[in-house]
Amino acid sequence: MKELERIKELFHGLPAFAQESVLDELLQEYEVNGQVLDLAYEKVATARYKKPCPYCKSEKVLKRGSQKGVQMYQCKTCVKWYSETTGTALWDIKLKTKWQGYLRCMEQGMSLKSISEELGICIQTAFNWRHKILSSLGRFTPEHLSGEVESDEFEISISKKGSKIIDREPRKRGSDFKRNINNEVTVIQVVTAIERGGETFLKAVETKRLTKEEITIAFGGRLSEGATLITDAHPSYKSFAKENPLLIHKTFIAKDHVSKTDKKVHVQTVNHTHRELKDFLRQFNGVSSKYLQNYLNLFAYADKLRESKHTIKQWLVGALLADNAYELYLQFCKNAVNIRI
Repeated sequence: MKELERIKELFHGLPAFAQESVLDELLQEYEVNGQVLDLAYEKVATARYKKPCPYCKSEKVLKRGSQKGVQMYQCKTCVKWYSETTGTALWDIKLKTKWQGYLRCMEQGMSLKSISEELGICIQTAFNWRHKILSSLGRFTPEHLSGEVESDEFEISISKKGSKIIDREPRKRGSDFKRNINNEVTVIQVVTAIERGGETFLKAVETKRLTKEEITIAFGGRLSEGATLITDAHPSYKSFAKENPLLIHKTFIAKDHVSKTDKKVHVQTVNHTHRELKDFLRQFNGVSSKYLQNYLNLFAYADKLRESKHTIKQWLVGALLADNAYELYLQFCKNAVNIRI
């Protein structure tokens, strides 16, 4: 402890520019050594004793030593070998020592170009890593919503940014999607449900106007029995509530913003979240619709990360525990093109 105090004393005696330089050097050395990644491996090892086989899903597996610090397994059923990272966002990554730095850049909201320059990787790699990470966040969506749950949706135009084939004429203005003569679905509804004082759930639904069936699919049985669902007087929400009699449904007239008889019946929390979400998406200069759910999961997960002092470690643990992240990433990338600057 005395040595730590002495180090702090010496550090505070340095001018501001020297302090910043020392911190940068220490952080780079810390990231290159991969110490946080090692801690993440240890955390995953304690969370599950053995990783089920990613090929046949069998839990009858054997530990087969380790390679470069990564646990190896062999499945008794299909006899295939795999590692702790197989199928995860970290699978087939050659520059794992730069992932800690990459996550730090993501936390700071840096652009792909800035991340590329900071870490010495190409922009395409920075893009691929981002979506491998985002593909691992689906497992963090809340399974249950209880208590008082506000719900509403907002509209985003469908974007085919990055697609190889676009089956429509280019839009000249951002609002052109509203003037659709072919009666095609040109918008996505972002269904939002928030527990007051609790979890946030976001779901992208490709539809012009939400129906009862789409609301049912979007919620996916997440509303707990006895939960109070608070919405505006949208008829589809009323129909949904009628088919779920164990829910308590409270409504208000949308133009009034709050119930005239009960001031607690409103969706102001959701409206505030929508404003924050729009600002969050704006920094990416347009998000392709096929990636939208990934970014919605990132927005919701970012709130949880802010509550942790060990955010990079939490990122890595989450990436290692999501065994289907690589498969999801490949599905998203089927229609993507390479980035050009």
